[in-house]
Amino acid sequence: MNNIDFINCFNNIEEDSKILLRGLDSNKQKIINSKYFYDEKGSILFDQITKLDDYYPTKIECEILEQSKDQLKSILPSDSVVVEFGSGSNQKIKKLLDAINNPTEYIPIDISKEFLFKNARDSAKDFPDLRIKAVCADFDQIDILEKIIGKNKSKIGFFPGSTIGNYSPDDAKKLLKKFARILGKKNFLVIGVDLTKDIEVLEKAYNDSEGVTAAFNKNILNGVNKICGAIFDVKDFSHKAFFNKKESRIEMHLVSKKSQVVDVLDTQIHLKEGETIHTENSYKYSIDRFTNLVESSNFKIIKIFKDKKSFFGVFLLKVNSI
Repeated sequence: MNNIDFINCFNNIEEDSKILLRGLDSNKQKIINSKYFYDEKGSILFDQITKLDDYYPTKIECEILEQSKDQLKSILPSDSVVVEFGSGSNQKIKKLLDAINNPTEYIPIDISKEFLFKNARDSAKDFPDLRIKAVCADFDQIDILEKIIGKNKSKIGFFPGSTIGNYSPDDAKKLLKKFARILGKKNFLVIGVDLTKDIEVLEKAYNDSEGVTAAFNKNILNGVNKICGAIFDVKDFSHKAFFNKKESRIEMHLVSKKSQVVDVLDTQIHLKEGETIHTENSYKYSIDRFTNLVESSNFKIIKIFKDKKSFFGVFLLKVNSI
């Protein structure tokens, strides 16, 4: 397809290996960064999760984007470059692109190369006149992203799926400041946020009866094996997800079913029976708490769109300073 450019900037296996080993070689809580969920299989599994009955965020966010289309069109600038941070599947970006007058370029950014390229091709079919620049990169590669995206353009950022909730509040602030720098002053960010709600609803969304979330959680070990040459056996772990009320977050863990030792980069990782590896956080925000985060991160809120139950919010932000 003539309207797509593919740019691969994500190839730092050595740095990934160090990050993973640092998280696993701990006498306290062992961790694996949640970004390592999203290899090709992980991305496919997550796409299946979004279609589950109990997993409400994707369905509600899509409904909000559809219902707010006219209001977004009246606010968002015409002839803009649209930058999607963590593109995933293309069902949400279709709704946003439909809410913008004459978008000139679409730049999806994701660390899952195969999934990114597939969805970029799908978007190219849906929008044949739109220039697409698919970038395989990590959000931390800010200098590269600034160069690729360019400065002297009207830009609209898109960060759906409450991915912001995977970051601690401090890290979320740092990330939003990076986005502000990439987008530039007076440009926009449309961001999806999972809101605080009944604990039963939250925990059900991360413990589906079909076991898809469990498979997604365990698959991160396959990614570690690939990157580090480790030999984790997913059958030796079980899935655990619960709401940590004090931190206002869902936590996902992998529970070791037995005492075991796994070699990772010539280092022996010791796991006791019942010990966990913390794989993901998903922070849930009240409107006030998220407003405070936004206003301390070089953005201001222009508009908040919510569903009737206030389960989920789509926030339209504008860069205040950089």
